[in-house]
Amino acid sequence: MRKRYFIATAILVISLFAFASNPNKADYVSFVKDEITSEGHPFVGMFTSPFVNTFTSKQNYGLFSIYKTKFDDKESLTAIGAFNNFYWINSPKEYL
Repeated sequence: MRKRYFIATAILVISLFAFASNPNKADYVSFVKDEITSEGHPFVGMFTSPFVNTFTSKQNYGLFSIYKTKFDDKESLTAIGAFNNFYWINSPKEYL
C-alpha cells in the first residue's frame, strides 16, 4: 500500500513539473534560431525568427507540446517541447 502512494506521488510530482516547464512558442523560435546559428549560418539565423514564428503551429498537450514549422505541404520541422527542452522528431539537418 505504501508503495502505491509513493508511485502515485512521484507521478503527480513529475506531471506537475512537466506542466510547469512546458516551453512556449517564443522558446521554440529561439531554439530554432540557435540551431541554425550553431550549424554555421549566423547571417541566416538573424532573420529566422519572423519566418519561424509565422509558419509554426503549436499543439499543446499540457505535459508537452508539439511544434511544426511547415515550409510547404510536404516538408516541415517537427519538435517536441518538454521539461524546458526541445527534441527533434525529424532530422532538421535536411532543412537547415
